[in-house]
Amino acid sequence: MASMCRIGAVAIAVSIFLASLGVAAGVAQAQSKLAFDCSDARLVESFAWARTQAMAYVRQGDPVGLWYEAALPGREAFCMRDVSHQALGAHALGLQKHTLNMLRKFAVNISESKDWCTYWEINRHDKPAPVDYRNDKEFWYNLPANFDVLAACYRMYLWSHEDAYLNDPAFLRFYEHTVTDYLERWDLELDKVLGRERFMNRESYNRRDSFQFCRGIPSYHEGSPGMTRVGVDQLAFQAAAYRSYGKLLKLRGETQRAQTFEDKARAISGFIEQHFWNEANDRFNELLLTDGRYVTGGGMQTYLLYNNALTSPDKIDRTLQSILRPPRINIEIACHYPEIFFRYGVPDEACRRLLQLSSPQTQRRSYPEVSFALVGAIVNGLMGIQPAEHEAAVVTRSRLPEAVSWAHIAHLPVQGRSIDVRHSAKTETALANRSDKPVTWIAQFEGKEGRLLTDGEPVPANTTVDFLGRTLLQTRLTLEPGRKRTVQYTPAQ
Repeated sequence: MASMCRIGAVAIAVSIFLASLGVAAGVAQAQSKLAFDCSDARLVESFAWARTQAMAYVRQGDPVGLWYEAALPGREAFCMRDVSHQALGAHALGLQKHTLNMLRKFAVNISESKDWCTYWEINRHDKPAPVDYRNDKEFWYNLPANFDVLAACYRMYLWSHEDAYLNDPAFLRFYEHTVTDYLERWDLELDKVLGRERFMNRESYNRRDSFQFCRGIPSYHEGSPGMTRVGVDQLAFQAAAYRSYGKLLKLRGETQRAQTFEDKARAISGFIEQHFWNEANDRFNELLLTDGRYVTGGGMQTYLLYNNALTSPDKIDRTLQSILRPPRINIEIACHYPEIFFRYGVPDEACRRLLQLSSPQTQRRSYPEVSFALVGAIVNGLMGIQPAEHEAAVVTRSRLPEAVSWAHIAHLPVQGRSIDVRHSAKTETALANRSDKPVTWIAQFEGKEGRLLTDGEPVPANTTVDFLGRTLLQTRLTLEPGRKRTVQYTPAQ
């Protein structure tokens, strides 16, 4: 979905061939320290392929600065959508400076002349990719992208604690225009979105010219770009962006305004459940067409779970069951499934999809988003590692399926530190601090009752709940540089 393929097949084939060899044309392949091992040799092999493939797309020495490919192979470019979804895997691989540079390029190029859009794709020459851009009035653009980038910036702040995401004027300007002027210019407010016009901000549209016809597609679904008034994914990304902006504002001390955007995010969730739920089909509609019909298809309901955009436990569960048996979907949507299934408590299916995506038999597995997404799914999904919000701390929670008895990840960067994490089933986790600064560790385990032991000694524990209302038992430890600690969970008898 880095827009329609309008590039020669030869260039794509050459790029994929070079990437499969781990070779970037004219550039020595970058290396990553990130390492992974576990009791399932297939997962180890999958990770090894994903790391090699992803690092083959890393570039440097170009006018655009540090970057990695995040678009159709052969374009020598990075797309808003793809960067947002590759960012977690890229961070784990040690590419946080690359991602910061790329996201900032999008932030810098937002402008009123483009109706508060930025460039959909930027190439290695630091220019809008010609395949998607002619001038400020004629260019390809999917409207969820601004919101997607904003949410990615918040996630990357949590993982990296890079001050730029909080205080760089270029990012602050992008955030503010996205949640105000961009929203208004494209009639995406809740009181307008169901009746908005498909073609906006031009006096006329030539339907044979994709630079005009596809300027402002209100969804990542591109099958019928002229017929879609709004996609449910558009609203899901708006909810994620509001929620993320609220948290960024809170970090900046703007608590009152932060609450406003957190309320807006909840309002969108209620709006989605009210207007897009299809009771007859037991699933969400995905597109509202210009003739007033709601339709399913295209896999867009996946983004409701990807963005945690639902609040009804019943509808969350029914949506999860729906995407467990999806119609045929493209590789871009399929690569979200492992992360989603780990997060929503279906680890066996998550592992199955992960192995499927990395299989040599999978068509288009060389698409850059696949390898980066698989690395992210192993770190954040299988290993359940995430940065804490509003403090410098790392949270762990094993999501290993029963068939995987142990898993270990090493040299993972988190908030300026480097850590190793090892899970033994769901009852023991060890964390090692490789950095020269202390690490605050919040070790979580699935269960309501029981006790936690640290290096064999009982430690204070308390309960919390996750976003799905599942009860967790947790403890907090501080690890000095070079220290390793182990926490064991003993369920109550």
